[in-house]
Amino acid sequence: MRGIVSVPAPTIGAVTRPIVALHDSRTLAALAGAPAPLACELVAAPLGAPGAPIGTFVGGNPLAGDWAFDAELPGGTVLAWSGTLGDSLFEGTPANWMRGPAALDALCDELVPQLVRHGKRLVLVPHARHVLSDARSALTWWCGRLFPGERFELLPPAPAGPRPFGLALDLGAMLEPSMVADAEDHAQSLFASIGPRADLVILRDVRPDPADPGSLVPCPLGDGVLPRGRVLELLARDVPESVPIAVPGAGLDRALAWLGRSGA
Repeated sequence: MRGIVSVPAPTIGAVTRPIVALHDSRTLAALAGAPAPLACELVAAPLGAPGAPIGTFVGGNPLAGDWAFDAELPGGTVLAWSGTLGDSLFEGTPANWMRGPAALDALCDELVPQLVRHGKRLVLVPHARHVLSDARSALTWWCGRLFPGERFELLPPAPAGPRPFGLALDLGAMLEPSMVADAEDHAQSLFASIGPRADLVILRDVRPDPADPGSLVPCPLGDGVLPRGRVLELLARDVPESVPIAVPGAGLDRALAWLGRSGA
């Protein structure tokens, strides 16, 4: 009979993995005296090389019918929501789990030639009110794109090298107000399942919306509901060290302090 091996928990210290800052694209364009890129909300730039972005976050609803991205945007990664069949971007609807997966698959099939031709990777960011709303829906899509016909529970991390699709983990975006009381449990589940397969971990805090108690809104790291100690522990345990963390460019020093890093 095999004995039980005790594995020590990882020490929670300063995060040493790559960090990228998500800068507002319009602000960057204004500073450079250039026009703002179309359909681009954020530019993801490494701390050590701000002039060499790894990619961009393209806003809007990919399932709205008029969504597109510019293949000339900087970097090889295109971050985007998985989208909703609701009337507004953050409107949850039963149609998302009934007809949403087929709509998202059709969009991805349409985008493959463009992604391959331009050497881009579309990395979807799940959201609690979108088609990819939880670990199962996100990994079912991910597995279908990277390992067709296989079960995601049995799969290794995403393969290295060029591929047209990937998945990001944005813990705050995957929470609803009803989940806040058990945020640590939800964090553990999401990091354990998506963390090993993520191309990027996005850390943006959230808190209840004073104007709408049924929603959460973004806020600076440390001002919201994300359990810092548990998140850092799970990050070290479940996410490969090579996977970068993305934090908001606004208030960057504060975000770095939250991660235990010195200023940029």
